[in-house]
Amino acid sequence: MISQTGIIRSYNPFNQTGLITSDLGGDIRFSAAQVSEQDSPASGSLVSFILDDSEHTLQAVKIRFI
Repeated sequence: MISQTGIIRSYNPFNQTGLITSDLGGDIRFSAAQVSEQDSPASGSLVSFILDDSEHTLQAVKIRFI
């Protein structure tokens, strides 16, 4: 697993999923359940996260606002 930073590009509060644009390029899916803090994800927020490639698709886990 690789630690990265990026910006939340979009977030859908109804299904609690979204996309983070990584500083290294590309979009990574995330679930609000992976956000470490009480705040709700918002577009434009700067975050750090772990890139988890253990599933069939890449996903962001252990997301923290920075």
